[in-house]
Amino acid sequence: MEVILNQNSKISFKTFLKQIMFVFVICFSNFKAQDSTTIRFGFVSDTQQPIWIEKIFLKANHNLKATNAIFSSLSNNEGISSLFHLGDITAIGMFNGEWEEMDQNFSMLRKKNIPIYPAMGNHDYYIFKSYALEQFRKRFPSVKKTWYVVKLNNVAVLILNSNFSRLSDSEIEEQKKWYSNTVEELEKNDSINTIIVGVHHSPFTNSKVIDPSEDVQNNFVPQFLKSKKGKLFISGHAHTFEHFKRNGKDFLVIGGGGGLQHPLLTGNSQLWKDLFPIPTSVRMFHYLVCEATETQLSLKVMMLNQDFKTFFLADELNLELSN
Repeated sequence: MEVILNQNSKISFKTFLKQIMFVFVICFSNFKAQDSTTIRFGFVSDTQQPIWIEKIFLKANHNLKATNAIFSSLSNNEGISSLFHLGDITAIGMFNGEWEEMDQNFSMLRKKNIPIYPAMGNHDYYIFKSYALEQFRKRFPSVKKTWYVVKLNNVAVLILNSNFSRLSDSEIEEQKKWYSNTVEELEKNDSINTIIVGVHHSPFTNSKVIDPSEDVQNNFVPQFLKSKKGKLFISGHAHTFEHFKRNGKDFLVIGGGGGLQHPLLTGNSQLWKDLFPIPTSVRMFHYLVCEATETQLSLKVMMLNQDFKTFFLADELNLELSN
């Protein structure tokens, strides 16, 4: 059999098929190479269950069910390579029993080879620091320091410890120096074009329950704002979702992992303009999914429906990255 390309050119069907297959392989190979540069990872925070005294002031809302639904969704969210937890994993960090539910949730992810990278929250230090750190390190033996960097393709995630009252003066100085040096090194690293900073305490929030952290504002935010590669600053502590812009950069509060929901200042009462499109005072439980390519960082806020089983896309943000 012959294939006629034009009046002056004839080739055998076998040769034609080989050429088609060659083009297909080249195109498919290029597609796979591009796909391999995409990395997906998640963020969650404040999964601690309510303490009885907290429920005097704030209303419980199937909190454990919400946390379990989040981790079930994360474990079934195809392609997630790692999870960052921004603190307050448990209500009282020093008690082994307080970790039981989260141990099960973490186990779901670890069975799928999804590593968990934690930040320290204030509840994770309760009640006595040394005993609480013992429980923490039992679960996360690879976390030698409570400030560290994780590199995911072209993205560097810096986890910092915002519990300044729990750190010694020398630890505060050590972390500050490490943070500054690490950001400078990443700025010079051609393989990294995106820096994400993750801490527990929020520098900006309209929460009626907790105050914005001046320590974080003074110690962590300036370096992030100066960084050319600094794209996203994520925090928890306030049990809600919020989105702020400062100097053109994005700050997210993602404290909706299962703790008692915090009411927010809204409208003209806001301390900072919140860009989240659902302007309610109390916001539903949620987690964040990030997808990074070489040129874009896409963020999806997955918020729990009222059935406490399924999630909906509550907001989406796309950040352009420099090559």
